[in-house]
Amino acid sequence: MRVLFSSTSGHGHVIPMLQLGRAFRQAGHELLWALSAASMPLVTDAGLDAVPAGAHGDDERALRGAVLSQAQQLPGEERPFFVFPRMFGEALTPPMAADLLELADTWQPDLIVHDQAELAAPLVGEVRGIPTVTHSFGTAVPPSILEETATRLAGLWHSHGLEVLPYAGCYRSGYLDICPPSLQGGPLGHLTGVQRLRPVTVPGRGSRPPGDPLVYVTMGTAHNDAAVLREVVDGVARLPVRVLVAVGPRIDPAALGSQPAHVRVEAWVDQLEVLSRTAVVVSHGGSGTFFGGLAHGLPQLCLPQAADQFRNAEGGTRAGASLALRPGEVSAESVREAVERLLADPDLRAGAQRVAAEIAAMPSPESVASLLASQR
Repeated sequence: MRVLFSSTSGHGHVIPMLQLGRAFRQAGHELLWALSAASMPLVTDAGLDAVPAGAHGDDERALRGAVLSQAQQLPGEERPFFVFPRMFGEALTPPMAADLLELADTWQPDLIVHDQAELAAPLVGEVRGIPTVTHSFGTAVPPSILEETATRLAGLWHSHGLEVLPYAGCYRSGYLDICPPSLQGGPLGHLTGVQRLRPVTVPGRGSRPPGDPLVYVTMGTAHNDAAVLREVVDGVARLPVRVLVAVGPRIDPAALGSQPAHVRVEAWVDQLEVLSRTAVVVSHGGSGTFFGGLAHGLPQLCLPQAADQFRNAEGGTRAGASLALRPGEVSAESVREAVERLLADPDLRAGAQRVAAEIAAMPSPESVASLLASQR
């Protein structure tokens, strides 16, 4: 079987799909991944074939920047409702649709698996009669966001002689849900053909090394801000713990200034390896870090900045697995107090371990790949 994956360029959208992509490849299926040229190494480094598609380079930066610059004027909680329909829908879908249509004709896939934020695939699937499965990147995108997105994509669908489908055509042939049930909040009635999929590799249950506990701090790759990160690190550094900070590609580690000996700052780390020896995670609440930490049973402090991070933070708090500070609540002292509680509170650790058990029980990528192949 030929399987075409399509995604937006963000790490948080590509990385959650890699496990399933590898599972298809290991099962002997042909797989090709279409995404922005700049993010192709994320896919090819995982041993999968990729081709450039959609806007990239200066064009992609301009399309994204035009929307994000307007969104900066809004409170963080309101930004997803503004950004998703305009950026992922109106701005990025038309150039991606043109390239995916050509790929559909030349490569002739039997199935398309698309990132929830990559909205050209449902149109291409409808035009060319190819089943399309939506792959989530975290908690479910609210139906109101998808309804607004569909409205903004109606003209593009009309140009192909079609009426835009509900929810911009998502869920045509199912929905791969990587969110553990206890973290899922909000309306779910718009989701059809739901198939759960384990979000991350389930770690072993080895003991953590002795010594002062390690607190892992990251604000991700997309919405990280040096000023916020400095405040966070200042708070955690006041505790008698070892601290590892990953600043990501947009911040120079030197921007955090001189740090005490127990604080280590890196541009990039092997997150899976780090989580295996971590006691508490402090992050933006992006799905990769959030689900990865919970798979290890780690309590977390979520500091949501944008996108689905607020939904993740709410889910973690509701499940008793994490604490959260909104943008206006973040200070060195509030961070210190929250991390101190996370290190000491057995109920929060028990909550994180309950979510870890939930993740371990979700179907593996191998079983989901086999199921999808059997349905074609």
